[in-house]
Amino acid sequence: MSDRERADAFLEHVAVLAFLYYPGIEADDPTYSLTEDIEWCVARLDDATDAQRERVRALIARAIVDPTGAREELFTALVELHGVLAVEPHE
Repeated sequence: MSDRERADAFLEHVAVLAFLYYPGIEADDPTYSLTEDIEWCVARLDDATDAQRERVRALIARAIVDPTGAREELFTALVELHGVLAVEPHE
């Protein structure tokens, strides 16, 4: 899988989470955890440093809660993380 395909798959994961998120989801679904959603995405950062992971965690959280406001910065961070994404291919 190419770097572009891995980045696209990573962004697709974040986009799905953003699509499903809405304010008050925690009240409607007590089992929901934004932290778990973020970690599900961060798990795909193979060789990222702890500092890189922490930065991406914050960007993912912002992208889930406010996709329009955070998407450019998340995309830029992914470009900077060239080669550390490990996303399994879609079946």
